[in-house]
Amino acid sequence: MKNVKFQFNYQRVLKVALLSLVTFLLLAPVANAQTSGAKPKFFICSEGMHRFATIVTTKHDINLCGEPGQEASMLAFRSTGQSQITSLPLTSSKHPVYSAVTSNGTIYKLDTNQKLLTITPKEGKASKEKVVRSD
Repeated sequence: MKNVKFQFNYQRVLKVALLSLVTFLLLAPVANAQTSGAKPKFFICSEGMHRFATIVTTKHDINLCGEPGQEASMLAFRSTGQSQITSLPLTSSKHPVYSAVTSNGTIYKLDTNQKLLTITPKEGKASKEKVVRSD
């Protein structure tokens, strides 16, 4: 009778161990994605430029770029999940607010203290995006 009880407990311990292992394997990628996403690392600056900051908003990936040893002079960005990169010279780089203007008059203003990107078209309503991650 003792052997039967031992087998029952052994099977129960084995089931709990397998369940724990499966749970760990399913949840490990999720936990890793949350921790690795805390400091985004991508490089979309022009060749030869240095990346000063990496910022992710709700709709854009952004790098503040410049020559090594100097202040940031370029704003490089792309829509999240897209590959087309736009690089604009900064018209204002007074930390913590950086501004750039496109050829069609759209103004991109990045405020790193307020964690906000404001996009103001030449005509129309401004849109605001929250910074969700930065390094």
